[in-house]
Amino acid sequence: MTDEEFDPDRVKIAKELAAGPLGQEMCKFPLLFAKPLVFGQKPSKSQTVKIYSGTITFIKIEEALVGITCSHVIEEYVRRNKDGDCIFQIGNLEFSPLERILDQSSTFDIVTIDLEGIDVTQPLNASKIGTHFFNPLYWPPKPIKIGDYVALGGFPGEWRECPSWNSIVCNAWSNGGTEVSSIRDQYFICQFKREFWVEPLHYHYRDGLNLKELGGLSNGPVFINRGLYWELIGIIYEFSKEFDLMYIRPANLINHDGKIKI
Repeated sequence: MTDEEFDPDRVKIAKELAAGPLGQEMCKFPLLFAKPLVFGQKPSKSQTVKIYSGTITFIKIEEALVGITCSHVIEEYVRRNKDGDCIFQIGNLEFSPLERILDQSSTFDIVTIDLEGIDVTQPLNASKIGTHFFNPLYWPPKPIKIGDYVALGGFPGEWRECPSWNSIVCNAWSNGGTEVSSIRDQYFICQFKREFWVEPLHYHYRDGLNLKELGGLSNGPVFINRGLYWELIGIIYEFSKEFDLMYIRPANLINHDGKIKI
């Protein structure tokens, strides 16, 4: 940030805007195009089961309906599904992802999934979370630069709850504007400045919920507002809680056909 941006009066005005309707809509926006992804043992009344969760992003590239999530999620699902007793769900919808894989890269930790013909955008209760495929104006997106501000979100595993033996609640987290602090060829970084954060939406805080524990956001969407339109500029792949760093893969690593660039 520049010295001007650190001016107390400007910071106060910015916080008021972020806490108001503008901040609310910017926080909500990334979550329109993402849903919790859950996999693991089938629910059981008689024993404790192991469940994992993450995030999947929805995008319509030309006419293809594509889901983007982590390669390590699919790898772990395969490892745990040797006996065929492992569930895989997007929101409330259960299906087998393996025959729908478009491409997979362990190097970038990305997998793209063909979601044509699957109603993955069913609303979760009264929420609008994950009810749309993002339809970009063009593809691939334009490059970003250091100092740009992006909006991002997802479903941290630490925030997952199991209110009963056969139900799971994946609480959402989002940030309406965080600064790009570093750019590399195959990733870029946002470093959180928590002293500037405000809370524009009602936050269901619970004792022991740690805002440092943001694992599970992997493959959550990252958007930039270009003025008249939004661009899907990247996909989250790692969070460093020691240094408050969010690592993001550029979305332009994915081609028009859902294949991943080598």
